[in-house]
Amino acid sequence: MPIQNSAVPLETSGIKPAAAVLARAFYNDPFFTFVLPDANKRARILPWLFDRTLRYGQRYGKIHTTPSLDGIAMWLGPGKTTLQWTGIIRTGLYLLPLKLTWRELERSINLSNCANRLHKKLVAGRHWYLYGLGVEPSKQGQGVGQTLLQPVLAQADSEGLICYLDTNNEQNVSFYEQNGFKVVSHEQAMHPGPHIWAMLREPQ
Repeated sequence: MPIQNSAVPLETSGIKPAAAVLARAFYNDPFFTFVLPDANKRARILPWLFDRTLRYGQRYGKIHTTPSLDGIAMWLGPGKTTLQWTGIIRTGLYLLPLKLTWRELERSINLSNCANRLHKKLVAGRHWYLYGLGVEPSKQGQGVGQTLLQPVLAQADSEGLICYLDTNNEQNVSFYEQNGFKVVSHEQAMHPGPHIWAMLREPQ
């Protein structure tokens, strides 16, 4: 029986509750508070968005959680680190623009384009991309996030591959540095708007 603070693959049956965890974890994230400043709308859209995102991640990457769904780490695998239209259509992610106002969509596109540009500029070749890591707010600071990172970090080390991530939350930077990542770029996509920190981890 897995210990409570251990990493296990996310089962399809756990996607909806996992999406709810991510929605709570990212509710105050600078990306989403900027794109969706209306708190009620953000609370409605985030569970739907993370549900579709996790379904995408199960097709093109690896997702780990804990036995009690305290957090979720979603990675996109080598050769699949940019979103594919086939997956976007199959998972329903293509419906997102229909749920946003023009201003919200514009903000989302601008921030995403900045992140995609940095990703393409900073990483060449096969690598792992940490697409999202979120921990239930009441469980943060208890080692859950670090536990969830370990399976893919270990795999990347064994494969000799780089790991990459980007975050819009400066508070996350020191956590990722403790897990071997280093900041390689820091930009602001639009003014006003959140900053983005791009981070790399060399194989160890």
